[in-house]
Amino acid sequence: MNNAQPLILYAAGACCSLGYQLAAAECAIRAGMDHFENSEFRDNSGKPLKVARLPMGNVWGEERLAQLAVAAVKDCITRSGITLHANETVLLLAAAERDRPHTEVERYQACFDAIEATLGVKFHAHSRIIPYGRAALAPALMAASESLRTDRAVKQVLLVGADSYLNAATINYLLATQRVLESDNARGFIPGEAAAALLLRRHDPADSRPALLRLSGLGVTREEGKPDGEVPTRAQALSSAIRTAMQQAELTAAELDFRLCEHNGDPFYAHEAAIAHARLGADGCGDLAMLTLGEYVGEVGAAIGPLALAYLSIVCQRPDGPGPVGLIHLGNDDGARSALIAERP
Repeated sequence: MNNAQPLILYAAGACCSLGYQLAAAECAIRAGMDHFENSEFRDNSGKPLKVARLPMGNVWGEERLAQLAVAAVKDCITRSGITLHANETVLLLAAAERDRPHTEVERYQACFDAIEATLGVKFHAHSRIIPYGRAALAPALMAASESLRTDRAVKQVLLVGADSYLNAATINYLLATQRVLESDNARGFIPGEAAAALLLRRHDPADSRPALLRLSGLGVTREEGKPDGEVPTRAQALSSAIRTAMQQAELTAAELDFRLCEHNGDPFYAHEAAIAHARLGADGCGDLAMLTLGEYVGEVGAAIGPLALAYLSIVCQRPDGPGPVGLIHLGNDDGARSALIAERP
């Protein structure tokens, strides 16, 4: 993606612990609400773990994740009013990273198949699963841009992020690595579940359909620092990704109104972001409004990027919103870092 060919967001939908639709979730986030509750999962002291989840009955595993994804897609399509035709739409499914427990390919293939079955559409051959966790948004947007640029048969891209930490294998892994919030660890995150869907098209001045966001810059790098502290972070990769995104969008740091990141209660990423923002300050950036979603929806992995854009597609239109130009930056435990610029058209 480059400045000459920005991606345009025309519709978005979501399903998370704050609601089955984006409108409900957006209102709850602006009101500072969460839906954290004690669960049947237990910490190392035998106390219930807090989680962020929807009441969906006794539905778990692949079926539950597929239901989240389908709900987000239905919300997106309903809000757009666009009819999807066979082979005109690429489906990109942002999924959990493969080195995390309980993230096998079959789990996400079931989501993919459920979306096709629900919409009754056979998606374009470019469609695929992108298993990069929280950092999946940037490679997914790159893939979307490439499909729209190289194949004129592709009219739009449906980008869906779906993820859940609410299974025994993942919870046990988080407890063993001291990443989850529990009675003996106040510096962890709350496991959650979510899905979000984005409808993306080419920039077309003749298109009368109202655009929600313009995505005009992307930066992708890899950080050597690790959350376990084995290698300390200097935030050089994140700083580089941010500067690349701003250069592509032809923006200076002083033109940014806000930033949104993946902060979930884990101090590693907060520390890294603080260093990167300090470097932005040296570039002429003042204090930016800081937006986070993790404090409301918990840790939702690969869904966080699409969910962030879905949320911004509403709040950036509001007169009391954070402003028209924002920076989004995301990172994964494996070192992947990404940054992008979202602008109100």
